[in-house]
This record gives sequence, structure tokens and C-alpha cells, in this order.
Amino acid sequence: MRNHLIGILCGAFATSALAASEIPAQTAAPAPDLSLDLYAAPGQLVDIGGGRHLNLRCSGSGAPTVMLDGGQGSTSMAWRKLQPLLAKSHRVCSYDRAGYGFSDAGPLPRTAQAAADDLHALVRAAKLQTPLILVGHSLASYIARLYTSAHPNEVAALVLVDPVSETLAQDAPAFAQLEAKMSAQNTDYGRSCAQAARNGELDKATPAAEACVPPPFAGLSERLSDSIRQRYRSAVYWDTGVSERESDAANIAAIQSISLADTDLPLIVLAADGTNDWLPADQADLRKAADAGYAAGRARIARQSRRGNVVAVAHSSHNIPEEQPAAIARAVEQAAAQVKAASAK
Repeated sequence: MRNHLIGILCGAFATSALAASEIPAQTAAPAPDLSLDLYAAPGQLVDIGGGRHLNLRCSGSGAPTVMLDGGQGSTSMAWRKLQPLLAKSHRVCSYDRAGYGFSDAGPLPRTAQAAADDLHALVRAAKLQTPLILVGHSLASYIARLYTSAHPNEVAALVLVDPVSETLAQDAPAFAQLEAKMSAQNTDYGRSCAQAARNGELDKATPAAEACVPPPFAGLSERLSDSIRQRYRSAVYWDTGVSERESDAANIAAIQSISLADTDLPLIVLAADGTNDWLPADQADLRKAADAGYAAGRARIARQSRRGNVVAVAHSSHNIPEEQPAAIARAVEQAAAQVKAASAK
């Protein structure tokens, strides 16, 4: 079952499994990919004020600069396939949101607005060249839209990767109720792991550790595997994920209070063709309604700009950054071409 649909977003709270947006499932034990060991240590820890630092990873050169922001529970490692593709022609950066990866914790609640404010502080502190192309996956589609509304002169284009829909409850009410139920179950799981971490139960062999901390990851070096597993032993990680989930109503209210309408901002919405294929065959009607609900939400998001459009991504689940990174790269290049064409007029 896809983590995106065990709740609202992708990534966190999969029992004994790393965020799906970061590591693919393995059926064998391949030789470790040592090129990924750069993710075992911070990139650039940027002071964003208030005694907090966010972990930033930038590579490549060329304008416009591209900023990548991942789904719930994911870190900059979620973009390990896409970032090298974009770095061939752009300055491209990814980062760990507060409470994840190597970034410091942020004050609760961890709403999309709080994350957008952090991102703005990061862009300013790191002196990144604006306007940016913002790429937001899942939850980060909210973050990117809120950032754009607050700082329109700092955003050249938006690429939203299988974005969450603020209108799902009205577009597919039965499916939205199922999602809410699953999200509540997953949130309870996150709370229990957070409490176990505070009790010191995740640093030793306990039933709680078995439930909350994944086993070593095949295909990764011991160093990187240990680094990733360590985050699951932290109450900060679990508290952050719980807060992101509990912020759904606040996020919807925030996103519905803004509008990008009456703009020519390039806006590309990438839509997975298999977002809801986890539903059992005997729930075909529910899946049909869910698919229609997501399609309606994506179309509404795209209509936020006169230059908005929806692009279907074949052979993909919600986890497009892992499964079809080239599709995102094409969308970024399309957006960049629109930006350059507009600036040349």
C-alpha cells in the first residue's frame, strides 16, 4: 500500500521501512552504491536565524536556479536521481525540511506555511539567485504555492509533482474519508514511536525498536544505512511527521486563502497514472471516484495560472521522483524555456 495513501502524503511512518521517496524496494542484496555516501553527511548547514540550521545541497550551474522540495518524511536524498539530471544545465538545490535529515528541528506545528517561511529564510541566507523554479512533490506542492503567493517576484515557475489536493473532500468524499481514517491510524503509530524514542526504547533491541526503526538497507553502504536508521531513533523525526499530518486542516485553510489567479506564471502539474492503484479490485468504484477526484483537483491547481497545464506521467505511482525522474526533468526544462522566452520579449 502506498505511503501517500496511508494518510495524506508520501514518506513517513511506514513501519520498518524508509520513506518510499528515498529508497526503492530491494529483492536481492546488491553491492552498495558508494556514490550515495554523500547523503551520509550534511551538505551545507545554513543558519536561517533563531539558532536553527537547514541542510542544503546544491550542484551544477545555470539559470534559473531550481529548488527541490520533497514529500512528507523525505529528505534531500529523495532527489538523488533527479538532481544530477538537472545539474547538467541548472544550479539545482535540494534541502532537508526542519526536523528531517540533518536539519535542526523547527517549532511546532509544522504547517506548510511554517515550511514556506523556513524555505524563504533558507533562500535568503544561502544567497540563492532568484527567481527560482520551485519543484514541490506531494506536501511540498502546498509549500511551493504558499511561497509563490508570499514572494511572487522570487518565483519564475512552478512544477508540482503529483500534488496533494485541497479539494479532495468535495471531489471524492468517500475516498477522502478513507484517507482520513488511514492518516489517523498512521498518526497514532507516529505518536507511539515518538514516545518510545523519548523513553529510550529505540536505542536498544525492543519491540518498539523493531516496529519503528527499519533494518539495514540493502544496496547502501553500512555508513549510509546507519545514518538513515539513526533518524528513526529520534523523537524529533516522529514529532515532525506527526505535526505535518495533524496540520492538514490548517494547510487546506492556508492554501484556500491564497490565489495565484490572473498570472502568467509557468505552472506544470505532473499527474501520476497509478496514484490510486493500491485500492483492492473489489473497490473499483472507489478507485474510479478517487481518480476522478484527483484529476479535478489537479485541473483546479493548473487553472491558477493562464499558463498552467496538467501533464500525465505514465508508469508511475505517487512516487514520481523515484520512478520517473526524467519526466520531472523534462517539465523543469519546459518551464525554464517558458521563462527564458518571456524574458526575451
